[in-house]
Amino acid sequence: MPRLPRVQFPGAIYHVVARGDGRRRLFHDDGHYQRFTKGLVNEVDRSQWIVIAYCWMPNHIHLLMQTPLPNLSRGMQHWLSGYANWYAKRNRRTGHLFQGRYKSFLVEDEGYYWNLSRYIHLNPCVGDRPIVDKPHAYAYSSYPGYTSKSKRLDWVAYEDHHRYWCGLNGGQDPVSAYRRYVQAGLAKPESVAVERLREWVYGSEAFLKRALAMASGEDEGRNRRRRRRIEPVSIDEIILATASEFSVDADEYFGFRSGAAGRDIAAMLCRRWTSATLKELSMRFGLGHPDSASDLIKRGKRQLDSSRNIPQRVRRIEELLGLNPESRV
Repeated sequence: MPRLPRVQFPGAIYHVVARGDGRRRLFHDDGHYQRFTKGLVNEVDRSQWIVIAYCWMPNHIHLLMQTPLPNLSRGMQHWLSGYANWYAKRNRRTGHLFQGRYKSFLVEDEGYYWNLSRYIHLNPCVGDRPIVDKPHAYAYSSYPGYTSKSKRLDWVAYEDHHRYWCGLNGGQDPVSAYRRYVQAGLAKPESVAVERLREWVYGSEAFLKRALAMASGEDEGRNRRRRRRIEPVSIDEIILATASEFSVDADEYFGFRSGAAGRDIAAMLCRRWTSATLKELSMRFGLGHPDSASDLIKRGKRQLDSSRNIPQRVRRIEELLGLNPESRV
């Protein structure tokens, strides 16, 4: 079966896996790990990636991240080839460093973050020859920053990792809750493949169908309109576009007492253009009650009807996202 092309779109979430060619070691000492990590940090700045979790094993790597821009392929090529060239010069070795092309598994939404990150963080503790007994003892992963704020890295989105869980549980101490969740995984290792459909995506059957439809396109330019019909705009895309229009940080929209400009408009547009339920929107905006998002949506509609400039702003947001208001009543 021919391999499917990369599916790239704004806000896409991926679990990326790359292995050494023929189980070849990718890292031989601390300098190798540091150089590889530096390459990722540079790519985060260059491509605006959002890193949720990572773990560098001696002969393979795991990375859970989101791409606000549809630039996974370009960024990965730049990052991995840069390290491969550095590795060849430092070790005076030729030939392929990585085994074929890296794998990128699409992730449906933030609801999979804890399960996937636990799988990633427990990698050094499982297998025939565990490297460490406890994940916090492994230096080359993002887990130490999840157990201690003093060990956090400024380029890892720890709060994004916790956001979905906080929405479900009212934000009660996610750090301790995640530590217990990972600890429980040590006693009963969980295969991440359980959540993987057709070895390609993590998510629902509906998400799989949308991803397959996007991957079947012949040409990016010729199929952009068709994919827009297949792939509903995401909540995160709407929030980012609205926050940009109102000149605020998208993170300011999360929280019960948030008064960030444009928050009500973002909720209204999410209700208009996505299939998200009120419960899902309430979680995404950090509200305690499952139906609380309805108040945001009502306020957004009132602003749209009563303000002179809000309709113009809404049109700009919809145009930025490629949405046609005439197609939605």
